[in-house]
Amino acid sequence: MTPRETLENWQRAGRKVVHEADAKDLLQRIGIPVPKRDPTEGRCVAKLCHDDYPHKSDHGLVRLGLAPEEAQQAAAEMAQRFAGGTPLIEEMEEGSVAEWIIGCKRDDTFGPIVLAGPGGILVELIDAAEIRLAPAGPQTAETMVDSGPGARLLAGLRGAEPADKGALADLISRISVFFAENADLISEIEINPVMVRADGKGLAAADALIVLSPNADEQESLT
Repeated sequence: MTPRETLENWQRAGRKVVHEADAKDLLQRIGIPVPKRDPTEGRCVAKLCHDDYPHKSDHGLVRLGLAPEEAQQAAAEMAQRFAGGTPLIEEMEEGSVAEWIIGCKRDDTFGPIVLAGPGGILVELIDAAEIRLAPAGPQTAETMVDSGPGARLLAGLRGAEPADKGALADLISRISVFFAENADLISEIEINPVMVRADGKGLAAADALIVLSPNADEQESLT
């Protein structure tokens, strides 16, 4: 099944918000790195992903810094409290030098757009996102990475290692092309945070969300 066919199936099933586990499955299929699932050693994060609860932390559906066995137990406990959710256990991403947000949506005036800027808690503190039309080619994506206040963070402040800007630009271009090709099915994509490692070491999409467009019947009822 192609990624587009997956989107079509989700839309036909009446899904509106696609939870993190399914969203990251799809993004991985288009070449976007995600954290290792079900690790047998090291520190883990346990989550319960549910379409009805996209902001998992608000509902106590995220546990950090657990051993693999503890993560399994935590996921099982969360699944008992919220029926219909999908447990997700991943390796904690602890080697990053920057956290970024990358999003795509349909603008009422300009059509499909892509934005990228400092992510994690910095989204609420720094209004520094770069916005371009989607799809953004590799050169445009590189310009987004090298523009605005966020560029200084990626370059390495106060002795910090420079981030892998090439991997970040590739992700921006890749997700923007995917969104533009499927903008009739997707209303919005958000990847936040993207954990960007040091130069040459890549990145991982630590959290992701896809908001689907209404299907044809729903759109007709809205007009």
